Amino acid sequence: MTRPTSLRQKLGLVAFGFFLTVLVLEVAPRLGGFIILSLQEHRNALAMRQKGAYRIMCIGESTTQGQYPALLEQALNRSDTGIRFSVIDRGLAATRTPFLVNRLESDIDVYHPDMVLAMMGCNDYGPHMPYEPETSSIAGQFIRALRTYKLARIAWQHIASLGRMSGTHSKALSWRRGEMMTLRVKETSRKESGMNPTTDGDHWALGDAHENGGKYAEATAYKKALEINPGNDQAYCDLGLVLQEQGDLTAAVAAYKKALEINPRNCQVYVALGAAYREGRKFVQAEAALKKALDINSGDEDVDENANAWLVVVYRDWGKLAKTVAASKKVLEINPRNKQAYEGMLWAYMRGFGDWSQPRRWLEDAVKRTTAPPEQLFDALSTVYTEMGDTKLAKYYCDKAEALRLREYNPSVARSYHRLKEILERRGVKLVCVQYPLRNIAPLRKIFQGREAGIVFVDNEKIFKDAVKKSSIQVYFMDMFAGDFGHCTDKGNALLAGNIADVLLREVFGK
Repeated sequence: MTRPTSLRQKLGLVAFGFFLTVLVLEVAPRLGGFIILSLQEHRNALAMRQKGAYRIMCIGESTTQGQYPALLEQALNRSDTGIRFSVIDRGLAATRTPFLVNRLESDIDVYHPDMVLAMMGCNDYGPHMPYEPETSSIAGQFIRALRTYKLARIAWQHIASLGRMSGTHSKALSWRRGEMMTLRVKETSRKESGMNPTTDGDHWALGDAHENGGKYAEATAYKKALEINPGNDQAYCDLGLVLQEQGDLTAAVAAYKKALEINPRNCQVYVALGAAYREGRKFVQAEAALKKALDINSGDEDVDENANAWLVVVYRDWGKLAKTVAASKKVLEINPRNKQAYEGMLWAYMRGFGDWSQPRRWLEDAVKRTTAPPEQLFDALSTVYTEMGDTKLAKYYCDKAEALRLREYNPSVARSYHRLKEILERRGVKLVCVQYPLRNIAPLRKIFQGREAGIVFVDNEKIFKDAVKKSSIQVYFMDMFAGDFGHCTDKGNALLAGNIADVLLREVFGK
């Protein structure tokens, strides 16, 4: 006869099941990170072992890491040059050009490349944020020093990058602070070196100046402001932003909740809390926090835009197609220039949400309602018309986007490319600049106008446009996060690698 299960045993089984679930959730991302980083390091180690091989080091973001470099090595080694090629993958998801260039010299010292191949710049938008700011706590430093933590973080960034929007890797929030705060930050930035803060407002402003300057480890002035005035809810919010940038989501959420205890109607804090929950993949809580911000908002369009824009990101990561589109439409109604809105919309329709004529109407309306549409809005319309089979209008909007890129290239990207060239010239390493698929090469060339001698440029526009025209965008791209291009499928990476190999063999090795 089977003995009945006691309440204690039932509770024990539930607790054990919960423990196993947490264990799986904790181990899985680290295991994924271990696999991704191990594969990348293994390939690089194999490349280093090939004595006498011509070494090519690829740098870039998530469109490089684990994408085309291995296929490029295969394509080059199928040629009859008599040269053995080894390709080193130094791509890193969710990075910007300053970080890639800052680590370049140490990479050269380790891998000794004969050539550096750069395809970068798609993540450079808004104020620059350092990739790995230091944490001020000893416990935090210990955790971040653990190899498993680093592997898990790389895995997370790599996976998130497959569906991310460009805007989501910028500062946690982009709402405008009040006029008094703006004036205080400007004054503090001007006097920062000689300032002797005495009030909580002074410390708060000093912390904000540090944060705006990218000095996250120094933004602990917020803590000093809170020691003087524990009732400063905005200081708690800003401290949460710093902690979130440092990767300490638990502490960030605690800071946001403390701010809400002080002021339960601070819409900005609810938006920040929603962004933090989204980063931790807690979508139910993220949605609730962002909707709360909208519920208590008293007509501030900045709050409406930011809360709905973060809802776009939350629903996209959650896989909610209809909700992603609905939130995107709301954002476009508030601000036709908001990049997250049309990126989210494209993501949903590429996954078969509905008729492409709907995003076409919304995007064209957005163009009409703004005096200076951004290039990405034209890129999005070009993508929509390509999917609808209207090549004439697709080209029209593509040309308008290219005209904007030619007129003003991102200054962060331009500075990074100039530094890249200077470093490689000093180290005697060949530079190859690769333009992203579907994009015109002219804006990239313009960066080096008058200084392009010795640089090899790889144009991927025509070959991808021809390929897409014969089939569809989905065959070559998993998403369109940049508006006019996205992360390549296996077929897209093979096309990219093959075209790069053809250019190198022809222009560098004479084949």
